[in-house]
Amino acid sequence: MRRVGLLAILLLLGGWAWAQEGVKFGLRLDPNVGFFSLDSSGKTVRNLSGSGAFGIRGGLMLSFGFSDNVAFLLGAGIGNYKAKVEYKPGYGITGKKPDGQDTTFTLGDAGLTSAVTPSYGITTINMPVWLKLRTNPLASTPIRAKALLGGQLDIKVGSVTKSDKVIVSPDFIDQDKTRGGDYVMPFLAQVTGGAGVDVEIEGVGTIDFTITYNHGLINFFNKDFKFDYTGSNGVKITDIKPHEKLKGRLSNLGFNLMFWF
Repeated sequence: MRRVGLLAILLLLGGWAWAQEGVKFGLRLDPNVGFFSLDSSGKTVRNLSGSGAFGIRGGLMLSFGFSDNVAFLLGAGIGNYKAKVEYKPGYGITGKKPDGQDTTFTLGDAGLTSAVTPSYGITTINMPVWLKLRTNPLASTPIRAKALLGGQLDIKVGSVTKSDKVIVSPDFIDQDKTRGGDYVMPFLAQVTGGAGVDVEIEGVGTIDFTITYNHGLINFFNKDFKFDYTGSNGVKITDIKPHEKLKGRLSNLGFNLMFWF
């Protein structure tokens, strides 16, 4: 967190020093539709599938204008994301038996009789860092075409799971409850590309709308998350890491609306 804070300060100071067209203050609202893909070592995971859900981001923005057509954008706000995973009875996970040997069992062996789709939700501090490139006014209108390039960093501040059934153990996925969990990485990152328009309203400000694609770069799941489980035969299996070889990429299509004063 300290390194992130220092980086943000350096970006602010650098942008201020080079902002020949001045600094503008803005507000941002960015609803998005998520896409969640799963794989293991680059291969499709059997008996498991992922899907994204609606999310939203928003907060404060600063624009450092290098020229009338180029600006550096830096923001901070709140993000909310959701992902769903369909677990099927045939999905296998590995832990250790009392003698220390590895053992693999399926979710069906642990009592799951049909597919269950719990949702994973996280709340983050969202920090976009973008380069904005825009044209001159189109014809005699106040409209300019523009592009956004850059990325976003999300630092997790909270997480919950929701499920219709217990999967293996309440320590993994509980039923009818919302709770925090360390199954998600403490931060996520996305690379951003998008296109849209600026509409300048004389004496008021600028409306800035962009459709962006934000591609997830970091594994959604914490591979070190683990739990213990005692089966119906009384044998305790420890150090079960359901995400050790699982990779989840959370990407989204954003509908980014900003207003610059």
